[in-house]
Amino acid sequence: MKMSPEDRLRAALQAQVDTVEVAPDALPRIRGRIEQRRRGGWVVLAAAAAVAAVIALAVVVSVPERVPGPDGTQDRLPALPAPTVPVQPPSPTAQPVTVLLPVYYARNDRLVREFHELPLPADDDAHRVAAAVGEALRAGTAADPDYLSLWPDSVTVRGVAFDGKVVVVDLSDVGAGPRSGTPALAVQQLVSTVAAAASYTSVKRIDGVRITVDGSAVAKLWGAVDTSRPVKQLPPSEIYAPVWVIDPQQGQVVGKSFTVHLAGIVPEGAVHLRIRGGAGGVEQVVVDQPVQLTAGAPAVGEARVPLTLATGRYTIEAYYVSMADGSVQGVDDHEFTVG
Repeated sequence: MKMSPEDRLRAALQAQVDTVEVAPDALPRIRGRIEQRRRGGWVVLAAAAAVAAVIALAVVVSVPERVPGPDGTQDRLPALPAPTVPVQPPSPTAQPVTVLLPVYYARNDRLVREFHELPLPADDDAHRVAAAVGEALRAGTAADPDYLSLWPDSVTVRGVAFDGKVVVVDLSDVGAGPRSGTPALAVQQLVSTVAAAASYTSVKRIDGVRITVDGSAVAKLWGAVDTSRPVKQLPPSEIYAPVWVIDPQQGQVVGKSFTVHLAGIVPEGAVHLRIRGGAGGVEQVVVDQPVQLTAGAPAVGEARVPLTLATGRYTIEAYYVSMADGSVQGVDDHEFTVG
């Protein structure tokens, strides 16, 4: 069958691309092939396309030279292209909304979670994650005074974007190190918040978080954490608190009938629930009972316990008992009010 000029051009292009190798002498070798295979003017076009392919591939696979950041704290790589663009401004027709999103903080060098109502200029995936990350990184946003952000006061979130199932978080003013705790746990605070907030988006599950600073990739954040590639969330048993109270949250007002929501990573999923307080300011223990979580360590288990209490102010405590010596461990407590 006689081939059309278009078919011959396509075949020649494919043949040239298939022979491409990314090597220092690739370009001279391709020029040699051009001389050997010259059959007419259209071959020149095929060779030119192959050369362009080599150059493009070389750019993709080359390792960029790292350069120090202006503050000397980051081992930076050259600026990345999109998707490190900031969150796009909402369209003129977008309506501001308030949504409930998970946010992670630290307590006793472990991570704990709260749910916060956060305002969004537009309800889309990027704005949801950006709002949760911004809340997690700012100081003083936790409802429980025992919880804190590990990030320095200066840090800001410049933008959030999705690159498939990798979330790109672009930061600014990250400082020389975390406010407290280790750099690794501070990064996991951010990554855990992104992963949790992403579960409330169309993406649901992510493959990692790429952290950039002022639009540029960073080889090692604070000179300590490898951020040259997307950072993955560590196993929960390595970073989460052994026990924490999800509901009632610190300072929350609930009805007389409410549900206690607990989570933890403890042996055999055995935790203990205690509530102190009561009407008229007279404090007494009104609830004291074991609770079985849905799973034991190293998995995260949860439990929901329906309760009914009289009007008053209370303190809820959740903890586990050491199997070694019977001591109370991992106490998390919240103050709340039954209205």
